[in-house]
Amino acid sequence: MKTLSFFILGIATALLFPPFFFFPLGFIVFPILCFIIEKNYKNKFINLWLEIFIYGIGFFGSLLFWIQNPFFVIQETSNIFFISFLFILIISIIFSFIFNILIILNTFLPTIFLVPLIFVSFEIIISVLAYGFPWITFSLISSNVSFLSFSLKNFGTLINSYLIIQIFCLPFLFFSNIFDKKYLYLFFSIVVIPLITVLFINNVISNNVTSGEKKLNLEIFQINKNIALSSESNDLLLLEILNLISKSNADILLFAENNYPFLIKDINFQHIKKKLKNNQSVIIGGTRYDNNSYYNTLFYISKYNTKYFDKKILVPFGEFLPFRKYLQFFTPISGENDFKSGNSKRLVEISKNLNFIPVVCYEIIFYWKLINQKNLDSNFIINITNDIWFGDLLGPYQHLYLTKLRAIEFNKPIIRVSNNGISSIIDKDGNLISKIRLNEKKSINTSLDVRNTKSFYYSHKYLNWYFSFIVLIIIFIALKKLYEKKRNYL
Repeated sequence: MKTLSFFILGIATALLFPPFFFFPLGFIVFPILCFIIEKNYKNKFINLWLEIFIYGIGFFGSLLFWIQNPFFVIQETSNIFFISFLFILIISIIFSFIFNILIILNTFLPTIFLVPLIFVSFEIIISVLAYGFPWITFSLISSNVSFLSFSLKNFGTLINSYLIIQIFCLPFLFFSNIFDKKYLYLFFSIVVIPLITVLFINNVISNNVTSGEKKLNLEIFQINKNIALSSESNDLLLLEILNLISKSNADILLFAENNYPFLIKDINFQHIKKKLKNNQSVIIGGTRYDNNSYYNTLFYISKYNTKYFDKKILVPFGEFLPFRKYLQFFTPISGENDFKSGNSKRLVEISKNLNFIPVVCYEIIFYWKLINQKNLDSNFIINITNDIWFGDLLGPYQHLYLTKLRAIEFNKPIIRVSNNGISSIIDKDGNLISKIRLNEKKSINTSLDVRNTKSFYYSHKYLNWYFSFIVLIIIFIALKKLYEKKRNYL
């Protein structure tokens, strides 16, 4: 019964995330977790390894069960879909380990502050461990709550996650009898005051931005290309793409990741350029072949010029196969040949005063790898993707809302073009200006206002460093107290 309760608690946590957004559940789930920790402290029993592992199975299993879908897209791998559950088991073990270790180390931090610290620590570790998977972030909860967008815009993903969980934990104060006011003063001095200072500085910076506004006329094409096409079908698809280009009057025409149906060895694209009007350009994804290497590439094609960006953050087991010699059964998904990471700067210039940040597929979740000094002042972001691998349930929606996070966090509009959906235009505040539904074959023609708005990314970076320093101090004090306690016992 106890184990089942933890499993249900994990499922309830997953319901906070898109596409469900059962926001009030957070005020039940997290106070219960606080109460469980507090109760175990009083009983001097802090061994919750199994219970938290079961909680993780409920949480991550509900949130990420869609990761089995790529195994069913191709018939050859449908009989090994169970391998996807190994990932859920692994991250559940990691979460249980982090949860219990931080409880054991803690000797003075109140539970109401400890719980957010545990979850954010897990976010950080799961993001950088091995190939990294920063898909699981509690900031996703705020992607559908407009009044929380200011926190994400000013403080960034990690701090926003901490604040959301901290808010959810507040009802626990009504059940806690040991909370000392000195901890509240400490919280205000090391958390609230620095955040208010950052808010003030960011507000001054944003008021000093005086760059003018530009209007882009865009047309997005969601063509629902199949995963595998015959040679004849590829020819027909290319004719369809060329026909769509010739009929469009938009300034920028956008297609999705790998919508170009042939392997690209010559990047001149003369057949596309012939269809373009003088003021037009096309953005399309395709597989580029150069020097015996394959690249997942975003192409920017204008009447007289072609530029490209090769994807830098590749999907393990999808675009390259780690330990290929021992994992040959993944070949139908990853292909016979591994893709290679690109090395060009993440910026494409349209004109002297107009440029964008290119992002291919799930690169959009790696927030700390997208913005740098070279593209900080870019005008907007273009994210091309192919979510047909994600299935029809949670995956595509989670991917969309993660993209909304980046628009808010970077304070830049995002044009998202997905092969099968959900294609959308998102403004700098995370609002969906327009979208095409999942698995709908359609195009949308719209205008986008683009301004040189200031990104607060570096303030996010400095805050992350600051709070990392605070956490290190907390760990140091905890270890020191544990050492002193052990010495006194001896």
